[in-house]
Amino acid sequence: MSAVFEPVSRMAAFWKRHGARRTLQRFGVFVKRLFSGGRMVLYSYDFPKAGDARSQFSLLPAQVSVERKRRLSEIDPQDWQKILNFWNPDLCQRNFAERFGKGATAWLVRCDGTLAGYGWTMIGQTIAQHYHPLGANDVHMFDYLVFPEFRGRNINPLLVTYILHQMAEEGRTRAYIEVKEWNQPQLASLCKTPFQLMGAARKVSLFGRTYVEWSSAEKLLRAPNTPTRKARVPVQ
Repeated sequence: MSAVFEPVSRMAAFWKRHGARRTLQRFGVFVKRLFSGGRMVLYSYDFPKAGDARSQFSLLPAQVSVERKRRLSEIDPQDWQKILNFWNPDLCQRNFAERFGKGATAWLVRCDGTLAGYGWTMIGQTIAQHYHPLGANDVHMFDYLVFPEFRGRNINPLLVTYILHQMAEEGRTRAYIEVKEWNQPQLASLCKTPFQLMGAARKVSLFGRTYVEWSSAEKLLRAPNTPTRKARVPVQ
């Protein structure tokens, strides 16, 4: 039920902010995505051995910084209002409370001191049933967002790569991340990180069990619209 309620709730919030015309345009995009197959593209990364991590990752440029938050009270009120009001405040409040309550960590990225986006990690488990089983020392990275005014500046790959560096320093085993197949900007963004393509998958839950249908990485790479790996984000 929540899978249906969430996009409808987001659409209602978008209507209030942007009016009927832009909402109808947005709804057309939503319908196209809804019937495009619903597959997720999955990536993984095996962390290097302890002591080898620093040579694997670029440093953050001077104007970019990242903060790690383990509870809502650690988020600055001004930042929280920006996060809260981007989509649907009620839905955002529930999501953050649930994730922090289950032990997830939020990572806030800033550009020149201003909140530019955020993402989540969770160790050894996922919020919802995943496509691939996680080990106790594995990391799930999920729900990465860059605010519109900061897009096009490599903020997302910088954030993802920074988090991978931190997880490597902590001695984690493997990281997983997934992106909707239609989300070309996110797919292109992950091509600039150390993540390796696993394949595409869709899942369905019936009678308490989750069934996953996989497509191989080789088959996905042959698809005409799949971004290929680009150069890593440079140190600035």
